[in-house]
Amino acid sequence: MKMTEFARHSRAASDTRVGSLLMVMGVFLIAVMIVFSTTDAIPMGVDEGEMPPNIEGKAHRNGAGTSWENFDLYELTSTNWTEGDYNATWFVIEFMSTDCPVCMGFGDEMEELSDVWSGRVSFIAVAVDFQYNDEFTSTPEEIIAFQEKTDFMGCDHGHSNCNERDGGPHTNVLYVDDRDASSMEDWGVSGTPTSFILSPNGVVIWNQKNNAGEDLGEALFRVVPAEGMGA
Repeated sequence: MKMTEFARHSRAASDTRVGSLLMVMGVFLIAVMIVFSTTDAIPMGVDEGEMPPNIEGKAHRNGAGTSWENFDLYELTSTNWTEGDYNATWFVIEFMSTDCPVCMGFGDEMEELSDVWSGRVSFIAVAVDFQYNDEFTSTPEEIIAFQEKTDFMGCDHGHSNCNERDGGPHTNVLYVDDRDASSMEDWGVSGTPTSFILSPNGVVIWNQKNNAGEDLGEALFRVVPAEGMGA
């Protein structure tokens, strides 16, 4: 009789604990749902206000010789950035090709803009090859020569020496190897040069194809705050 009563009390206590646990879990799930429903998630994409796909690969800095470093765009962004923080770094993503004649003529503007905005904007040139065109056949050596404007025959579809491009060495432009066009495809880029401006948290602020008639220089002065840059 005592064993029966003990078992009954044990089951009741167990049922109570299970019920309490289920209640706690239910409250937790409701809280999680409320957080997700009230949080403004940033949509993925390359239009203004969207978070673009990551860019990963090997990158080359001016003056680094033949050494390439690992590159991860997301690791450079500041997820906790808020507007008004003038100490954060903005980004220009420039899809270009050493075999692109237009890019040969755009070298002087990239040099000037990267110098003017040094310390506020990080300029990243994503060097691509067009997979459907046999004349886009760059090499790591060709990319370095284009970046540093040194003697290398092979730029502009192989018709020009890389030191013939406009402008001087791109000392403030990091070059990323995307010769397989993987990032180019992810970003929906169909031609070069194509420019994007990202805020410090990595969100697209300006997309060239959506702003016909406005060049990169004009866009930078319009969307990137100059406070704290001195002269």
